[in-house]
Amino acid sequence: MQILFWDIDGTLIRTAKAGLYAFCLATEELWGKPVDIAAIKAAGMTDNYIARQIIRSVSGREANSEEIARLCCRYEALLQEQLENRKGLILPEVKAILSRLQGQTEYKMLLLTGNSRQGAEIKLKHFGLDHYFDFHRSAFAGQCELRVDIARSGLEMVRSTWGDPRQHTIYVIGDTPHDVECGKAIGAYTIAIATGGYSAAELANCTPWWVVETLPPAEAFLEKITAARP
Repeated sequence: MQILFWDIDGTLIRTAKAGLYAFCLATEELWGKPVDIAAIKAAGMTDNYIARQIIRSVSGREANSEEIARLCCRYEALLQEQLENRKGLILPEVKAILSRLQGQTEYKMLLLTGNSRQGAEIKLKHFGLDHYFDFHRSAFAGQCELRVDIARSGLEMVRSTWGDPRQHTIYVIGDTPHDVECGKAIGAYTIAIATGGYSAAELANCTPWWVVETLPPAEAFLEKITAARP
């Protein structure tokens, strides 16, 4: 079996920073202070970590878990409106590849993302991509702040659902060094795509299994991942 863990932002879609704007609005509602978006590091980060950064920036101290949860919850409530207000897009070849793999029993399409499950569902439903993925077996931020921890939770889901992960070929597909790092942490083939905030050269420095400027046509993508099978 081939198990593909996909990142969302910068890999499948671009939201024109709808998520950050939703976080900013949520912060102004809860804290009464504006957020300097340029100062927030978001690429490859989890929602929880982004919330922690924002609370630190407006309060001058470290956030507690309840504050992070409250901010993330309000962010999720505001996210759909921000997606509708901004001009996001599905990245090239994404829909063709997902459509090509959908329904083939040897391929399992999962998510490995710094988004919460609800945030991921809102984003992918907005772009009409949610039906391609098995949300029940995907890996989301949850209580994790580090991508590596999310990846390990995804690997445990693979183990509990389909048995020993070593019997399968696992891929992690993303647009940041964090995606490459977390994929390597679970022994996956890492595919780095320069459609986010990092160039192909920067991603190549992380030594992924495969690095591309953009996703190739569906048949070329399928040929490449098929060649990786032991």
